[in-house]
Amino acid sequence: MIRLKDVEMGFGTQLLYIGVQLSISEGDKIGLVGPNGSGKTTLLKLIQGTIHPEKGTIERRKGYRTSYLPQRRVVLKERTVLEEALSVFTHIVNMAEEMRKLESAMQKGRDLDKLLKRYAELQEKYERDAYTYESKTRKVLARLGFSEEDFSKRTQTQSGGFQMRIALAKLLLEEPEVMLLDEPTNYLDIKSIEGFENHLRGFKGAFVLVAHDRRLLDQCVEKIWSIENHRVVVEKGNYSFFVRASEKRRGRLEKRHREQQKEIEGAKRFVEKFRAKASTARRAKSREKMVAKLERIRLPGMPRTVRFTFPEADRIYGKAIELRGISKKFGKLSVFAEVDLTIGGSERIAIFGANGQGKTTLLKIIAGHLTPTSGAIWRSRKLKIAFYTQGAEEELDDAKTIFQEIQADARGYAPSELRNILGRFLFSGDDINKPVKVLSGGERTRLAILRVLLKPSNFLVLDEPANHLDIRSREILEEAVLSYQHTVLFAAHDRYMMDRLATKTLRMEDGKVTLYLGNYSYATQGRYDLSEPAGSDTEKPERERENVRARKRERLRELEAGYEEAKTNLDLQRARELWQEYEMTRREIERLDEWNNLSQDVKDS
Repeated sequence: MIRLKDVEMGFGTQLLYIGVQLSISEGDKIGLVGPNGSGKTTLLKLIQGTIHPEKGTIERRKGYRTSYLPQRRVVLKERTVLEEALSVFTHIVNMAEEMRKLESAMQKGRDLDKLLKRYAELQEKYERDAYTYESKTRKVLARLGFSEEDFSKRTQTQSGGFQMRIALAKLLLEEPEVMLLDEPTNYLDIKSIEGFENHLRGFKGAFVLVAHDRRLLDQCVEKIWSIENHRVVVEKGNYSFFVRASEKRRGRLEKRHREQQKEIEGAKRFVEKFRAKASTARRAKSREKMVAKLERIRLPGMPRTVRFTFPEADRIYGKAIELRGISKKFGKLSVFAEVDLTIGGSERIAIFGANGQGKTTLLKIIAGHLTPTSGAIWRSRKLKIAFYTQGAEEELDDAKTIFQEIQADARGYAPSELRNILGRFLFSGDDINKPVKVLSGGERTRLAILRVLLKPSNFLVLDEPANHLDIRSREILEEAVLSYQHTVLFAAHDRYMMDRLATKTLRMEDGKVTLYLGNYSYATQGRYDLSEPAGSDTEKPERERENVRARKRERLRELEAGYEEAKTNLDLQRARELWQEYEMTRREIERLDEWNNLSQDVKDS
């Protein structure tokens, strides 16, 4: 349907890509990835035809519709949400009007064959959509997180994110032959992301999707376009397959690079040795020209592994925090009620749920920034919380440079250490002297998170830290969290991140908080639920339950060894904390075993 031939594009002195050869065929499911600033949005606009390449051609088959969803700034008319979404089907209203005119014309008896033929064509199209388009519209809106109350809201009075969701709904309802989607999940919560994902998986047309949601790219795409070193690499398969293939491709490239460097060094030695002799000078000159003309193999930038020493803080071996019957109300609005939760040292807990369910409120209560309406909170005396809040990037001092902003919070670090840490967070070289005011949203978020990480703490609280971060920045954040040896509690819509980091998860829904002994995939596939030990829908895969039990038993052995060591060293405080965590873990294993026995009894019966 669409073919790009030898396309070259850049802006001023900045080259984006050269020699691009791409095609979109019917039903293609394509994920477009690359670092921020590599030209992903530009490529979508080239395909759409809103801009033109500096070199090369783009061929488009006639009669095929291509629809484009930008990252921001859509234009909507002054209508209600439902009316705006239904405007996609204006052609149905127009068909009905034309059919009424044809009926009047046919009564006159002239050109009857021609009129009947046209009427039959319209009737077939009309009957296909006319009786279902409103219910279909309501369904798509609901999938993207709109409530019945939202349907009557005026579009022009809503936020930019709200309007972007309306624009996304309209594009999905249009069902063009090709959809171009530029970060469509930016304004979606986790429930809406899953609704959008389900819609994409059932879409019959082709699409090119720019997204930082790796789970979405795994579930929905069958081909990856990756912008690398001013080229677009095409790899069949989903995102995870692409990552594995990229690692293999890099390995092959590194091998070729080593061989080429060896060849160049050998040629240089030959030239140095023989250029002075008259009998071999011609051969040396020829070899020198060959080396000069040799096209060098360039390696892409090496992904940085985030490893640095966090500021010292006392380790908590037992309970870090315990919530006892916590409730929170704002006026008459009850956010959640009777929450009981124990968080141990070194646990990593993810909180998920739709927007408005109270995730931020719960985090603020735990961090001590909000007071619960009722209930009690016990905190370890050793507790030191570092809290990344939504909007923390707006609190950065625009008058400072990146290095100055970090230096103000990072006590005990030498300047060279700070430069290394900044480099691992993708602020390298002269970039560290950039003023904060010129940073992009993603760069500001990275800097704000780094400020929090460099504060001495043993309990890290992160409220949706992945917002504004591209895939590589999310990987860096995950690596940093995995390096942190203390407790982490975070709220996120990034399912891939929750799967990678979380040892437990909390679902917040309809005023209830439910704890699961596993990551996001574990929690959302109906597996073991600590808050509801019995129920009609709780049959769980034995292998998954055994994995959880194995991890808990391993932790039990570690705690037992640590307890004996603490007793030997007469460290009674540590021994007491270890014993508390030991008892807590032992009880969790007992409950898992009880549930397993119950499931087995049900199977046997």
